Amino acid sequence: MADNLTAPSFNNSYDIAIIGAGPAGMSAAITATKAGARVVVLDDKPRSGGQIYRNVDASPLANSAVLGEDYLKGKQITAAFKRSAAEHICGVNVWHVGNNGEVLFSLEGETQRLTARQIIVATGAMERPFPIPGWHLPGVMSAGSAQVMLKSDGLVSDGAVFAGTGPLLYLIVAQYLRLGVKVKALVDTTPKTNYVRSMSEIAGALSASAMLIKGLGLMNEIRKSGTQVYRFADNLQVMGSDTAAGVSFCVSGNSHEIVSDHVFLHQGVIPNLNMTRALGVQHHWCEQQLCWKPTTNSWGQSSQSFVSVAGDSSGIVGADSAAAMGRICALGQLVSLGLMSEQQAVTEAAEDQRFMARQQRFRRFIDCLYRPIDQHRKPTDENTVVCRCEERTVKDLKQGFAQGGRDPNQLKSQTRCGMGPCQGRMCGHTVSELLADWRNEPVADVGYYRLRTPMRLVTLQELSRFTDVAPAVTPSIIHSTKSSSSGKGSSLEEKPQ
Repeated sequence: MADNLTAPSFNNSYDIAIIGAGPAGMSAAITATKAGARVVVLDDKPRSGGQIYRNVDASPLANSAVLGEDYLKGKQITAAFKRSAAEHICGVNVWHVGNNGEVLFSLEGETQRLTARQIIVATGAMERPFPIPGWHLPGVMSAGSAQVMLKSDGLVSDGAVFAGTGPLLYLIVAQYLRLGVKVKALVDTTPKTNYVRSMSEIAGALSASAMLIKGLGLMNEIRKSGTQVYRFADNLQVMGSDTAAGVSFCVSGNSHEIVSDHVFLHQGVIPNLNMTRALGVQHHWCEQQLCWKPTTNSWGQSSQSFVSVAGDSSGIVGADSAAAMGRICALGQLVSLGLMSEQQAVTEAAEDQRFMARQQRFRRFIDCLYRPIDQHRKPTDENTVVCRCEERTVKDLKQGFAQGGRDPNQLKSQTRCGMGPCQGRMCGHTVSELLADWRNEPVADVGYYRLRTPMRLVTLQELSRFTDVAPAVTPSIIHSTKSSSSGKGSSLEEKPQ
């Protein structure tokens, strides 16, 4: 893994900067610091844990056990992370990573800068857009947002409708029910055909039977609660004009309407791409998960040799595999830094790589079973909003396409779709898939938005207040503390796949 950084000097630089403190980021930091690397972890949350282990050490719930065993086991990794020598800078927004190892981020109204020889992007996943009629209305949120409110502040919405597909949907409903919160209905949009197709991957499901049993247990728990469950739903729409008033859908040709002020939608998760896109690393379209992914090798190294991508930001793998990927990425970068031999890295990574291979078999089953249907990913109703920031509809995009917007960037210039504060997070995949249909070409040939820094909104005041950050003499957790010999190791010669 040759070092291609262009900065003339790395005095006062970190060896590794890790962006994100979820399972992947924490595991990478633990592994790297054990080998003596100077590591800094930058995270936008006030505590380590990421989304999956959000607030696991400071839950607002009287009994956090209701969130499940998988959530509680996060205490082990967060404790190990706190004991490590990694510096942890919390509550920051990273908005630039340069090809010279420079990292710029906002903290308490200031711009701060550090440099690192190696970068690990571990920014995790985001929920897949769910562009159906009415999804932009007040009162509609993602199911993941419902979980964020629950884990962060203990807030819930009584009488909500949960709709969509995927294991996370069932988990959040079960967590609500364990707290005694009434759920108006669960509308499952997983089609019957998916159950038939997923049988081709049943061997992979059985190889991780414990996870399969957990999923069946969640379904049984919801069934026993008496919650109304509608299966095989399609033509899902959010009712209401100014605010959400409920959902309408069809099951086996029969129409249904459920009245509710709160609607939580979910149809799986996809990698959070904005940072890797802005870094200019290569990406490819993954048909299995219906999303764009950074192209990496088995060590997580991207097309930019100093950038590795770990966890769900490289493709959806789940919390346990994300932790394994974090360790593998750290080992690869330790070789590049000259802090570990190739042979030692290969030996130490072997168990994690075998574990990931087993998990990937189960992942193929899950991806097949919960593959979201076309009508909920590629809207045909011309009044459906695609870009929530700029309020661009399918009709607007079709007009832009007719005027020459043949790829996402041309369509952006024609319609402003993707120019809002989220920088295409909520419309990028939808635009790629719509254009592929309209052009009658593969999504891989259509491409994605061209993204540049800043990756977050930055004020002029932040830019005017500038501070350099250097490795602490005694690494420690940093919340708002300010401070004002690059060894090239051997190379794990493997090209990105």
